Formats: sequence, structure tokens, C-alpha cells
Amino acid sequence: MVVADFESISVRERYAGLLDGALAADSLALGAHWIYDQAAIADRWDRIMDLQAPLSDTYHPGKDRGAQTHYGDQTLVLLESLEECGGNFVMDDFARRWRRFWNESKAYRDLATKETLAHLEEGLGLTRAGSASDHLGGAARIAPLLVALRNEEPPTIIAAARAQTAMTHSSPLVIDAAEFIARTVFLLMRNVSVANAIRMTASLPYRALPAERYLREAEAVADLPTTEAVLKLGQSCPIDKALPAVFAILLRHGDDLETALIENVMAGGNSASRGLVLGTLLGAGHGRRTVPERWLDALQARPKLESFLQTVGL
Repeated sequence: MVVADFESISVRERYAGLLDGALAADSLALGAHWIYDQAAIADRWDRIMDLQAPLSDTYHPGKDRGAQTHYGDQTLVLLESLEECGGNFVMDDFARRWRRFWNESKAYRDLATKETLAHLEEGLGLTRAGSASDHLGGAARIAPLLVALRNEEPPTIIAAARAQTAMTHSSPLVIDAAEFIARTVFLLMRNVSVANAIRMTASLPYRALPAERYLREAEAVADLPTTEAVLKLGQSCPIDKALPAVFAILLRHGDDLETALIENVMAGGNSASRGLVLGTLLGAGHGRRTVPERWLDALQARPKLESFLQTVGL
């Protein structure tokens, strides 16, 4: 466990940590992703401390240790688009690369992906093609965007975060969740603690997201072991399960990125999209040095992350 001196963390360190934390968290979840039986996870791995290859009979067969889930893959598509566009978010470019990825990849296609691809095949425009899915995954992949656009004004960053989410997830809940993540990162960059940042961001008005209610639900179970808390709140993909679970983990382990991400995986279910959000916020809160080097060493995407950071001036 590495705990950063909160006041000594540079903005550069926080942004690099935000990106590393997100992709490392997703890869850490790969082995046990969508296994809902917590006892089965513990029986198979005891405690997942390091990146693991997925089992052959799970949702990500054929992937190796250090790869990403399909959520992380899409995060990397966004990263590639931002890098190739000189650090700018260009929706047409992102959409083209996203569609090409799915045409070429054997990665697992969730319902949101299938529905969006079908809408695009039908000729619907990018503002109308998004699925009706209310799953957290659409909002969870925005870490590269927050890094690339860091010097823009907050309304510009929020608009881009909402737009990239809406391309695949038209649910107002998911689009608002992307705004929530972005606003929380803004506070973390100003040295606000993780717990205070999520409380402050939850108090803001949203078009659809009942953030304060989700936070109250998380606070009610925050003293429980993480596996029990997530079991009570829900291990599944929809926002009304996944985001309260993220809050509960942050409230209990917000000072310890490594423990938080391990506990997230041991809690089972959709640990990958939760992990992307947790890694983004905890990486921003505590900096790159708190992401275990053993995870980054095993991360297949690490060269891409380093190239991207250099391209966008970090």
C-alpha cells in the first residue's frame, strides 16, 4: 500500500494517476469480472492482489493477463482518438474508431454495444444512435478525455464527457453520471479529499441522477465490509446499483487506492465498470505513485498510456 502525502501531489501526478488508476482497475477486474458469487471468487483466487487472466468459461475468453475488459477496450479507443486528434475530442473520429474496433474485435459485446451498432447500421446519426442502456459502463470510460481536455473550461469538459457517453448510452442517468465523475475530478484537482469531493458533487443538481439518494444509500452500509456492502447495494451494471456501490467503496477505502480496487474485485459482479470509476477518482485523489507498479508492469496498454501522456503534455 502506498499512501501519498495529500498536499504534495502535483496536478500532473494526479492526472497521470487518474489514467493509470482507471485502466489498472479495469484490468485487475478482468479475471473475476461478472462472477457474482463472492465465495467462488475467494475459492478460486483467495484474494486478487494482482492482474489475472480470465477463466475460459467467463465473458472474456482468449484474453491474457494484463488485457482490458470490453469497457477498458473502449476507454483505449477513446484514448486513441484523443491522441490522434492532438488532444481534442472529435465525436466523428471517436465514433469511427469505436465502430471499427467492434468490426474487427472479438471482445464481448454487451447489449448497449449491440443496440448502438444496430442503430448506426440503420443510419441513425450519432446523437440518436445511443442505446437505452442505463449501465454505468458508458460513463466509466472517460478518464482519457479528462486528461486530454484538462486545460479547457469545465463546461467544455462536461459537454464532451456527456457527448461521448450519449453516443452509446442515451439514458439521462448514465449521461449525468459522466458529468458527476468529471465534476468530482475537478474538486480532487483542488486538493479536496475523496470523501468530501463525492459529497460535494452529489449535492449539485442533475437533470436525472439522484446522486444524493445514492450517497445516502452508500452511507447506510459504508461501515460494513465491502463485500457485504456491495451485496446489499447490488453487484450489477445499472447506475442505481453500481454508483451507490462505488460510493460505498470510496467512503470506506477512499484513502487507499490499492485496497479499494482489490475490495471492489472481491465484491464480484460488474467490478470492471465500478473499477474504472474508482480508479479514475482515486488516481486523481492520490496520484500516480499510489497505483501499484506491479499492476502497471503487467498492464498490456502501458505503452499506449505513456505515449498518450506524452502527446497531451504530461
